[in-house]
Amino acid sequence: MTDPKQAAAPTDDAINALSFEQALDQLTQLVEKLESGQLSLEDSVAAFETGVKLSRRCEALLDSAEQRLQILNDAAAE
Repeated sequence: MTDPKQAAAPTDDAINALSFEQALDQLTQLVEKLESGQLSLEDSVAAFETGVKLSRRCEALLDSAEQRLQILNDAAAE
């Protein structure tokens, strides 16, 4: 049973609205909670699922930034 003190998992829309720094901060907090070993199995699985989504958000934002930098670099080289 989920602890009522635990915050509800963020929705996909909420995660997709996060900046890189916000997503990374939330991911770091989740890792700390998981590493503490104090979460129930159910809460650990939910935290892991949220962590995967946050990780994907960070990766997508990094990919986007890399593409933008590449475009600027290519334009500067012309």
